[in-house]
Amino acid sequence: MKKVVDNSTIGIISPAWIPVDKRMQRGLKYLEKKGFAVKKGEYVGKTHGYFAGTDKERLDDLHQMYKDPDVDLIICARGGWGGLRLVNRIDYNLIINNPKILVGYSDITTLQLAIWTKAKIPSLSGPMVGVEMGKGIHSFTEQHFWNQVLNIDPQYIFNYSETDTIELNGGKAEGILLGGCLSLVSHLLGTAFSPNYSGSILFLEDVGEQPYKIDRYFAHLKQAGVFDQIHGLILGNFIDCDPEEGQVSFNIDEIIEDYISELSYPVIKNFPYGHGDKKFSMPIGVETVLDTNHSELRLGNLFQY
Repeated sequence: MKKVVDNSTIGIISPAWIPVDKRMQRGLKYLEKKGFAVKKGEYVGKTHGYFAGTDKERLDDLHQMYKDPDVDLIICARGGWGGLRLVNRIDYNLIINNPKILVGYSDITTLQLAIWTKAKIPSLSGPMVGVEMGKGIHSFTEQHFWNQVLNIDPQYIFNYSETDTIELNGGKAEGILLGGCLSLVSHLLGTAFSPNYSGSILFLEDVGEQPYKIDRYFAHLKQAGVFDQIHGLILGNFIDCDPEEGQVSFNIDEIIEDYISELSYPVIKNFPYGHGDKKFSMPIGVETVLDTNHSELRLGNLFQY
């Protein structure tokens, strides 16, 4: 795995929707001010309907960043939609032979889980160039992103006791950390690109989904046996997931309680991860310990794989 240092080269791709140009430019300047060299994908800035280029163009940029020996880290411009159209055409052997960390969240969840499933290369669910980095990154988000990317210790330990995290089920769980945006995790189930969740610690969040849709995604995971297979569950922020005005509905907390009521392993909610400005970057595919007795998340180093 390529290490990242203070003057590393960062590759930028847009595998989903079109980034907002002003935010994108500010995000690029942010990275350059931090001392990194930046390489934009050839098709970053292209437009094809609501996508940032055709499927082939977006895929070509992804492949090129893995091929390029100068690129040490790949950060996506933004999410949206598009990753599920690409996963069956990714050259996973190329990624195995040129392992690098792919950074992003939201729709990027699909690519990250597919890469873990097919190549066993970890990634980082964290801030993006044309989003957080382009609009002014929150200090909490910035701290826990760069501290993980530049970490030289075997573990990264985060104590969540001073956050809004609530412990629903106590205990200690160990396993590979997997997850991301709930709707994308759900959409991957049943495909060849969905990971084996057995023995893992699962983390989930979402944005802009009405409660009945969140219920549907949780039901999908339950019926697929995911909740029976995992060792721990981390629920992040569910932003703008309220029912429409006047609609008779459960709220998110009621839905969560319904699904976790029979679970015996550690479960926490309101963990600072999701589509909000304040987010803890979550490394997909690393050995992790969730210890509610010490309010700790102990994460393996991304670059030791």
